[in-house]
Amino acid sequence: MTKYLFLIPLYNDWRSLNFLLKKINAEISTKKRIAEVIILNDASETKKTLSKKNLSSLKKINIINLKENLGSQKAISIGLEYISNLKTKSTIIVMDSDGEDDPSQINLMIDKAKKFPNHIIVSNRTKRKEILIFRILYKIHLMLTFIFTGKWISFGNYSAFNIKNLQKLKKNNSTWYALSSGIIHNCDTKNVYAERKERFFDSSKVSFPSLFFHSLRIISVFQKRVLLSSILYAFILNFFYINFENNLALLLIFFVILLNISIAITKSILKLKDFENKLDFIGNVNKVK
Repeated sequence: MTKYLFLIPLYNDWRSLNFLLKKINAEISTKKRIAEVIILNDASETKKTLSKKNLSSLKKINIINLKENLGSQKAISIGLEYISNLKTKSTIIVMDSDGEDDPSQINLMIDKAKKFPNHIIVSNRTKRKEILIFRILYKIHLMLTFIFTGKWISFGNYSAFNIKNLQKLKKNNSTWYALSSGIIHNCDTKNVYAERKERFFDSSKVSFPSLFFHSLRIISVFQKRVLLSSILYAFILNFFYINFENNLALLLIFFVILLNISIAITKSILKLKDFENKLDFIGNVNKVK
């Protein structure tokens, strides 16, 4: 029997996780599906409060406790590495715990993953609930990513796929930087479209610097392609500067150089270090159910 395996990163917000598990249970029970859940506890500082009540369609719930706080992207990458060692046949569903990934899309994504077993199903966001400045910055991020990589990446972690895609997805360690970039870089995709929902509880604590760094993480997966694009753009801009004394062209050349330096620094910061492999970041695994 095909298993459905949910992979959920978490930092501190156990309240939202409990609410999400009930939502998952309600959704998959409509199609009489039985699933397992792996929670990636990213060194939460708050006490674990996980309810097991009314989760009849969730056969197993395991918590992977990481030794240190690494961020959701690294946590997911570690979770995928852990799953690859389970040697199980399953459909994997990755989603965030805060409620922004629409639980009502779960069955649609699973059905599509079964229909297209050689593809990864990604949930593209049609609407966003952030303040105007965040939405503007997100559009700028999308356009810059497209200009330098040729990829339009309008999805986050929310994805579903047959486990046989996992080895391709793990290739070149790109999921360590950003799951979305790893997906688009290594795998074929099929799209679903859903509104990005409001968080179950509280407001987002994402800051401008963290958004900027996350954007660099996504683009850094395509470092070689960005470099080639940058050389071409710099050549064209230099032509305009020399022939038309266009100061804007000179400013853009500096921006292109700065972007490549920032990508190199980002990749240096995010390199695996101190541990031989990703599984060394795991402290222990608690079986909750």
